[in-house]
Formats: sequence, structure tokens, C-alpha cells
Amino acid sequence: MNKTEYINKRSELLLKPFYIRLVLVLMICSYFYNLPVLKYSLKGDNEFRIYDILGFVILLFVFINRSFIIQYINLKSYLKYLNTFILWCGFTLIFTAIFSFVKGRPLWFIQTCLYYYHFLVFFYTAVLFSIYLRERGRYKLIATIILILTICESVLVFLQHYGQVPFLWNDIYRRAYGGFISGTLGPNKIVLGMFMFFSFVFSIGLFFQKQVKVNRLLVIFSIIASIATIGISGSRTTYLALIVFLCYLFISKTKKFFALSVLISIVVVVGFFFNLEVIDTIVETFENRVVNKVSDPTLLTGTNLDVGQLYEDLGAGRNRLSLIYLKYLFSNLYIVPIGIGLNNRLLVGYSAHNIYLSLINEVGVVGLFLYFKWLTSYIYLKFGKVSFLKLALNGLIMAMLVTLFFGEHLYIYRPLFAILGYFLLITILLIAPRYYFNK
Repeated sequence: MNKTEYINKRSELLLKPFYIRLVLVLMICSYFYNLPVLKYSLKGDNEFRIYDILGFVILLFVFINRSFIIQYINLKSYLKYLNTFILWCGFTLIFTAIFSFVKGRPLWFIQTCLYYYHFLVFFYTAVLFSIYLRERGRYKLIATIILILTICESVLVFLQHYGQVPFLWNDIYRRAYGGFISGTLGPNKIVLGMFMFFSFVFSIGLFFQKQVKVNRLLVIFSIIASIATIGISGSRTTYLALIVFLCYLFISKTKKFFALSVLISIVVVVGFFFNLEVIDTIVETFENRVVNKVSDPTLLTGTNLDVGQLYEDLGAGRNRLSLIYLKYLFSNLYIVPIGIGLNNRLLVGYSAHNIYLSLINEVGVVGLFLYFKWLTSYIYLKFGKVSFLKLALNGLIMAMLVTLFFGEHLYIYRPLFAILGYFLLITILLIAPRYYFNK
């Protein structure tokens, strides 16, 4: 028995229990449903979500089967590098604990442990999905569930925009985020935007990779629904991610880019023909969030391109925040090598809205290197015959590498909810089919 046969046999035995397969499916649903299911009082109004509860089952299952799961993780570069980063973050919790108690903020450390718990849950859920999807027959089910959830979430968001469904979050969230409409994903523009962007990338991969048999109508509806929802999300970071992804698609596969453009154009023309309100909603949102924020309209025409001015106009103060953070790091150079602890912002008081600067503060250059090594490891994977899934994955990673200069959406801060978990799931789904068509 060779190594591949051994892994396949152990994988089949590992996930044979029905309960763990059910938990994995429920974890997918929990990523799309971030409304609280339980409340407790630790630091204000604290909440448990579905993935918080299911996470205990995931981690217990991993602990019981840790020998094989660790062996499996070490076989996959993208899992191994992320695991190393998570272990380093765990080590820096020591620093967070010290600062929390010295500063008289012990609850800060407890909250950070909850964030770290989310990190572990999202990671090991992705690991189990990687093992689960080694069997080709399971792929269609998981892909179909994600496409349906994407479409349903999009419909819910549009129904909310038209007053058919109320705002689903409590008054604290309403005040904090201005009552932003985002269905059950989370009242933060980046959550709705990035979830739909990940779904859009996944759907594009399925649309072009015809060997992967998933219902074509579902794929097309998911493309339309996700890109329309991105339009009304108002998330400028997501708009940038979409631009980067489409540029990468244009450069890599120009014909495929034009095929996608034709599909989207047909949908837009149909929308205008039937005078659908959704088109007006998207146009109005884009104007309010982008066009009306630009000080000089010629910046958007390309005749007077000034990237610095655009960043200042559309960055919501991120350029000044980054400069303040750089000054803070240069004034405290002892922080730079290994950081002062995961989620430790007790000295500076806020995140940088730039993952690279935030990581240097929290886990140092060492942590930044490990994080970057993980994120770029996807680019070096070989896909064989499923090259369009590789294209989609590379475009996704390129978009993340750029947009993480303006956010921390692939991290574990509270307002991000399950973005990281969903990203890891989508990458697994884009990678898995390479094992089905490797001959």
C-alpha cells in the first residue's frame, strides 16, 4: 500500500461516523448564519454563534484523531504553513496575557483566547473538509450547498433593501454599523462583500472548469447573485478585490474574461429592459460609496490618475492610520521582531486596518513571514487538468494580497465573524478537484 492509498483508507475510516459529517455540513451553514444563538455576560453583551458551539465537537474530534490529522496537515503545504502560523500565534498569547494583567485588563486576554479558539475551529474545519473531499462523490453535495446558501443570502439581502425583511441584528449592532443591511452574515460591509466575493470566485471556477459536474444553472445564478450583492455591499475593499481578480483573469485568460463579460452584460441589459430596481440600487450604492467620495471626478476617468489622492479619498482615513502605526512601530522597535501578542492592541489602542502592520505589532516580523508564506503557498500548487480552478485560486490570492493592505479580513477580529473560515473552505473546494483529474 503506497502513501496515497494509505491516506485515502484512513480518511474514509476517519469520517465514517455520520455525526461528524453532519457537523461539517452544519459548519457551512453556520458561516452564513452569524446571528447569536446564545448570550452570556463576560465583556458586555457577549454571544455564542452556531460555529462556537459546533467548534467544541470539531476540536474534540481532532484531539481524539490527532495523530493522523497532524500527519495529514504536514503533507499539505498550505495547511502546514497555516498550522505553523497558528502555533506561533498561540505562543504569543503569553505576551498578550502579560500585557493584559499588567494593564489591568484581564478580560482582554480572555476575549483573545476566544478569538484564538475561532482560529483553531476554522482551521481544523478546513482540514476535515480537505480530508472529506478526497472522495469525489462528496464534492457535488458540498458545492451545491454553498451555491444555494449564496443565492439565498443574496435574496435575503435584497428583500431587506426593499423593506420586505427587517434588520435582523440588535440595537447595539444597529448603532455601531448604522443599520447596514447584510442578512445573517454580520452588519459590517466587509463581511457581506467578502463572503460574496469568495462565492463569486468559487462560482467562476466551477463555471469554466466543466469537468467538475455541478448544476450549471445554480453556478450561473450564484455568479449573478454574488456579483449583484457585491454591488450593493458598498464595501470598497471588496470592489478593489473584484477589480484585482478580473484584471488577473483578463491577463491570464482573455477569452474567458470576455465570456464572463458577455454573461454579466446580458444580465445587466435584461435588468435595464425590465426596469429592475436592483440595477438602480447597485448604481446608487456605487455612486454614494465611490463616485461621490472622490474629490476630483477626473481621477476615475484615467485622464488624471493619482493613486495617492484616490487612496486618501476612498481609504476612510486608512492612509493616516497607517502612518500613525508606522510611527508607533518605529518608536517601539522592540515590538518588531516577535510582536507583543496576538490581538494585543493595548499600547496603540486600535488595529491598523492593514494586516501587515497589525501582524508586525501583534506577532512580529516572524509572524508576518509565516502568514505571508502560508498565503502565497497556494500560488505554487500544481493543478494538472483543472487549470481554471487554479486560475480562480490564484486570482483570489492576488486579490487578498492587495486588499489586505487596507484591511484585516483574513484574520480573527470580532467584527469579521466567519470570513476566515469561509475563505479556508473555498480554498479547499478549489483545490480538491485536482485529485480527481490527476491522470
